[in-house]
Amino acid sequence: MATPELALHGLVLLGTDTVYAVHMPTFTTPHDFQAVLRVDLDTDTYRTARKRYGTSALFTLSPRTLLLKDLEPGASFPADLYFGRFGRDGELLGEVGVGIEERLYVGHPTDPTMEPAPLRYVLFGREQLYLAHVFTRPPDFDQVLTAQLAGEWPTSAGERSASTVTIPGRPDDLPGRLHPGEQVATEGTELQVLAEVYLETADLAGEA
Repeated sequence: MATPELALHGLVLLGTDTVYAVHMPTFTTPHDFQAVLRVDLDTDTYRTARKRYGTSALFTLSPRTLLLKDLEPGASFPADLYFGRFGRDGELLGEVGVGIEERLYVGHPTDPTMEPAPLRYVLFGREQLYLAHVFTRPPDFDQVLTAQLAGEWPTSAGERSASTVTIPGRPDDLPGRLHPGEQVATEGTELQVLAEVYLETADLAGEA
């Protein structure tokens, strides 16, 4: 990651028994990276609200103060928990302490001179599966979906708890993105897309 710099690194929260946090990227330093993290929370506020509103409801975290090094395993920080998107129409639910347990995925933008990449997602989770769109270059989109396997865990993943999967025959753009209800073949398995938790285009519209 980049040299630590104080910034607001917003996070999408997912899961109930196992909780994940997905960094909300932009193309502006120091926000120009993706991260999928397994986290622990010090209160039951989130899990209670998650059980009430369901698997596909949007919950976000707005950390009080956060350095990039605070996204490393073993780090912890306080954050404000929102039902919905913080800074927009989200409802503040209170403060939570967040502990980073495992970093499942980290990604960075691609060189804009390279050939466009195919549509790709990070597949992660066990009790419940999630897909996070892999960002590449502006304009782009940030998307998180719930999913389930209609086959075996991707052959490329092995024993890992996250895997990058390519969606064949699909352009990596907003119209080509995955939609709820689709079933797609990828990496030796089939994925059923269940619901869209989060979709953002404005944050990834411009150049760094």
